[in-house]
Amino acid sequence: MEIGMWLLSFFLMAIETWGSVYFFDTFMERKRMGRLERSRYIALYLATVTVSFLGEYLDSMGIKALLVILVHIVFCKVYYWADWQHCIFFSSLNYTILFLADLLSLQIENILIIKNEMYVSEVTYLILPAKLVWVCLIFILRKIWKGKNSYEGLSHKEWWKFGMMPLFTVTAMLLMYYCYSSDKKVQASYLFFTVGLIVMNFLVMELMKDILEKGELLRESALTDQKKESQLAYYRDMQTVYERQGRKMHDYKNQIRTIQVLIKEGDPQAAVMLAERLTESILVEMSAVNTNHPVVNAVLNQKFHLAREQGISMIFKVGDMSGMRLDEEETVILLSNLLDNAIHECVKVVKAGRKAVIHIKLVQEDGKIILSVKNPVVEKVQITDGIVLDSNGGMHGIGLPNVKAVVDKYGGDFVISCDSEKFQAVVML
Repeated sequence: MEIGMWLLSFFLMAIETWGSVYFFDTFMERKRMGRLERSRYIALYLATVTVSFLGEYLDSMGIKALLVILVHIVFCKVYYWADWQHCIFFSSLNYTILFLADLLSLQIENILIIKNEMYVSEVTYLILPAKLVWVCLIFILRKIWKGKNSYEGLSHKEWWKFGMMPLFTVTAMLLMYYCYSSDKKVQASYLFFTVGLIVMNFLVMELMKDILEKGELLRESALTDQKKESQLAYYRDMQTVYERQGRKMHDYKNQIRTIQVLIKEGDPQAAVMLAERLTESILVEMSAVNTNHPVVNAVLNQKFHLAREQGISMIFKVGDMSGMRLDEEETVILLSNLLDNAIHECVKVVKAGRKAVIHIKLVQEDGKIILSVKNPVVEKVQITDGIVLDSNGGMHGIGLPNVKAVVDKYGGDFVISCDSEKFQAVVML
């Protein structure tokens, strides 16, 4: 009998391990770690067995619950791409549902059983249906969640608010566990509260899903607006270029007539000097960059002239972009947002009395587009989860979420970094 109970205990812990991994896979993105990734079931199983024995030795449900949650938090941090707040929330939620399933099964049994007390062996065998209930709840949660694991729409404050529900649930469960009563009415009340807590936790997850979906819709709407605005800006920029060229052409005609007059009047030296100045002016006004891509040329040259008017220099390293796969709107979004950010910051640098130079690299290497924009900064900015925050903790960086949306569409990489001297954004598509 003793051996059977031990085997059953190890089997139940195996179910618990599998269910926990399945739960975490639902809500978080796994790290690709090769062999180490495949060992995650074994690692969590061994940790679960260790915690179970420690819990039995310490004879404290509260300490055991804390140890299980801590083990799950560390497991999530090692094997998943998740922040600490994500690991804490989902580890607590997983244990909450597991504990609720155990309590639900025990309370139903306590109501139906004739005796007021239960033997240890009876309790052990009752845990199996509890684990099955827990697995069913996880399947339902996975069905509700539908593979959403992007939490950019939730702020730190919202995470802590959602985290209050698992914390309250664990506290309520421990109170019900320690305040056990054989009274049927009390058991019925506990059963009602347990079912209510399960429903409440599911409603919290449904609310979180709705918030993320609405946030995604808002981001898509903002991206659409950004595309429209970028397209309009592109046409306005082209119109500005044409108007500037028209004015310059009028000036060039007058200068050429003056050169002709100087030659006719026998003053070739003055004509040569005027021609040299005219040539320099034409070279300055000609396109600073040529990438064999009309949209890329238009954006880069327009931003170049805009930066020069602000006293900002630009250094380009560009390649042939004629085969770039992005459409016009995406090209404008990618280039305009990064360059506008750089120019915006460099204006502050110039006002501070420093020299501002923006370094732009745009090349195609090994079939990949590499875009790098590096600019000086007045002060170091904080970067959290790919979001640039100013000194007040507010979002900083014009249009960076839209840049990331374009990069994500093509499965590329977008990395930003900042120190006390420079800010750099790198895109690989």
